[in-house]
Amino acid sequence: MTVIPLQSFSWKANSYLITDGEEAVLIDAGADIHRIGEALEKSKTTLKSILLTHGHFDHTTAIDELRKIFSAPVFIHEADSEMLVDAEKSALYHFFGTRDFYQPADRILKDGDTIPLGNTVITVHHTPGHSRGSVCYRVEDALFTGDTIFEAGYGRYDLYGGDRYALGKSLDALHALPQNLTIYPGHGGTATLGAALDNLFGLI
Repeated sequence: MTVIPLQSFSWKANSYLITDGEEAVLIDAGADIHRIGEALEKSKTTLKSILLTHGHFDHTTAIDELRKIFSAPVFIHEADSEMLVDAEKSALYHFFGTRDFYQPADRILKDGDTIPLGNTVITVHHTPGHSRGSVCYRVEDALFTGDTIFEAGYGRYDLYGGDRYALGKSLDALHALPQNLTIYPGHGGTATLGAALDNLFGLI
């Protein structure tokens, strides 16, 4: 498995191309579509699916264009599926005053679901709080955390679907995972899960 980080220019939201053999999945889609295409071409892989950690616009910007170009289905947790079709819930209206929206997800995810990628299995961990349907994706020794946890912080909980209490419970639940997992967050740099959790002491 190879992880290729891709960052958007405007909101500095991280997307990650994960490759295994000739297959790839994209976790979140805020990065420039041309950079995503270049990464796929360079890695000589085919995009199998787009996995969203949650439904906020800065992580979903390119999904409809990517679907058209690569015929790659979009996956999202059931509790955030409504955000793709509602600009107020995705925060597009909050920041830009637009009511633009995306096409509905192609597959709805639940906690514990698994997604194949080559010889690798991706596991879905539901971690509500930043949004109702926020998830982390575990792939071997990596954990793609979206805006649930960062290297030294966590995602805001004051937008639609945010819940401080739920976020606290989700962060507590992450202690049950191996602490040497490398987290790949939705913003900022990587860290071990244990170090990221230690950095939260007294913050929530």
